Amino acid sequence: MADTALGAAAEAPYPKPAYAWTIVGILFCTAVLSYTDRQVLSLLVDPIRGELHVSDAQMSLLLGTAFAVIYGLAGIPLGYVADRASRRNLILAGVLVWGVGTVLCGLAHSFGQLFGARIVVGLGEAVLSPAAISLISDCFPSNRRGTAVGLYFTGIAIGVGGSIFIGGALLKLVGAGLFAASPLASWPAWRLVFLAIGGPSLLWGLVILLIREPVRRTATVDAAASGPTSAKFGLPDVLRLAPLYIAVAVASLVDNAVGAWAPSLIIRRFHADPAQVGVNLGLLLMLGYGGGMLLGGWLADRAAAVRGVQGKIWLCFSAALTTLPVTLLINSGAQGWAMAGVPLYFALSAMVTASGLSAILDTTPNRVRGVAMAISFFLNVAIGAGFGPSAVTLASDSLFGGAGGLGPAIALVVVAAYLTAGAALLPRLRTARPA
Repeated sequence: MADTALGAAAEAPYPKPAYAWTIVGILFCTAVLSYTDRQVLSLLVDPIRGELHVSDAQMSLLLGTAFAVIYGLAGIPLGYVADRASRRNLILAGVLVWGVGTVLCGLAHSFGQLFGARIVVGLGEAVLSPAAISLISDCFPSNRRGTAVGLYFTGIAIGVGGSIFIGGALLKLVGAGLFAASPLASWPAWRLVFLAIGGPSLLWGLVILLIREPVRRTATVDAAASGPTSAKFGLPDVLRLAPLYIAVAVASLVDNAVGAWAPSLIIRRFHADPAQVGVNLGLLLMLGYGGGMLLGGWLADRAAAVRGVQGKIWLCFSAALTTLPVTLLINSGAQGWAMAGVPLYFALSAMVTASGLSAILDTTPNRVRGVAMAISFFLNVAIGAGFGPSAVTLASDSLFGGAGGLGPAIALVVVAAYLTAGAALLPRLRTARPA
């Protein structure tokens, strides 16, 4: 009886393309909200430091470790739940939780309160990507999955840049007297930014209700990938996927490092206006990171058409190594070059992420994709968000003399991390070289 049900699920038609892409569009917008709520803090570092009297080291904990803690406790169990419960309802609950957490960030009056509020944001966001990617994978066949996943991650990319852009625009509006006639007129601008960003997330839950849960499938995975071939996912499967997990986690580490400190680098080194940096850099990041995700997903599908999943791994490797010379621009002494280097880096990093995650999906059967993705995102946050921002401050303080060394520290973290990613992927490249 169970085998009959599984066979029917495998043979069930995919949702109509228009509806499938509507689901992707809703999840795309949800990802934008998610990362806007998460990343806006990077633009508000200095005013928060001034009011709450926290150090750069403490700010790095707020930017990263608060998320890593909750992902470590909840991420993988939530991925397990996503393989067995309604993914739509999980996403709805996550949206409501992180919206409340973002509002609490604006109400915090101490480092401890802000750290706790960031943990609440992280708890809500730990639900999203494992459930969303599992849901998307049931809406598209494998030869279109890379593009769909790439579009979803474009929402994350736009959220990273959008948080800086929206934060910068809100800072400008607050400075121009947006709340002058309201009871919030005396509130610091950074608090108003959190409130203005967190509120819409609570309303977005109504849109999530438009999603209908698709049929779970048991599609065959790419045999060339030597991945798990059943609904069991254990330590041997984790080890088999380790090169891809490491590459994607390294991309997350550097994304968090650059995203957290690039605005402060440009503001401090070039004595730039924070609001203007937010608007300009935010727009560039949306174009660079978002375009890189879309292009990475499309190229992953094209590479897979020629070499199967191995083509996606080669794309991941090539994009990782290409970041090395590009990121040196971030340490440039000219503001224009530094502003160009940040989005160009993110475009290449996005290709690493899109191709790497698409390869993981292709090597994992549907009924364990929630867990497989949760492991990846746990590593992304534990290694990326947990250590990325702190790696920059550690290198800056230890090797380059404090705040003035942000540029060299960022460049060092990028080079060391992506060399590690390339080395991790080398064993997988030897299994089948492209013709």
